[in-house]
Amino acid sequence: MNKAIKRLLFYWITSFILATILYCILWVIMPEHYVFGALYRMFLYHWEYPISFIVIPCFFYGVIATLFAETFLKQKVTKQILLTFLIIIITILLSSPFGGMLWHYYDMKAGYFPSNWILKILKLGFEWGLGTGWVIIILSIPYNIIGSITCFFLTKKGSELFKAKEITAHNTREKK
Repeated sequence: MNKAIKRLLFYWITSFILATILYCILWVIMPEHYVFGALYRMFLYHWEYPISFIVIPCFFYGVIATLFAETFLKQKVTKQILLTFLIIIITILLSSPFGGMLWHYYDMKAGYFPSNWILKILKLGFEWGLGTGWVIIILSIPYNIIGSITCFFLTKKGSELFKAKEITAHNTREKK
């Protein structure tokens, strides 16, 4: 397996595990178990099925962090923080439409599936996800703040971890 695939799997698996653990801890601590934000009069499918809504940004974070890992490693701390914010923004923009589609799927599952259900999921889910997904994330305090800090350290660790293995492998070849 090449370095990029290993790094991608590391980011996917680790981000999902950490995000789920954080959710579980906050679920116990937060009053009324309000971990994720919500809009007024919104059906709370992201509260009822949190893991499926957690996996979407973890997937996109893994892809984006893998793409930026080499660049991240070459930057000073200030630029690494700025790059982390860029990774988070891109992750939110890519995840929100899929979160909206998932929300519409759960909405149909709770009621009925119309004859044009695929079009509804694709069009309205994409549209509503882009329109409200980022708002839900902003309202999800402290989950979003702790998640952003974790994102920085996880991106840093993934960048260093696989860079260190590459250097070790290179040094071993020279000794032979």
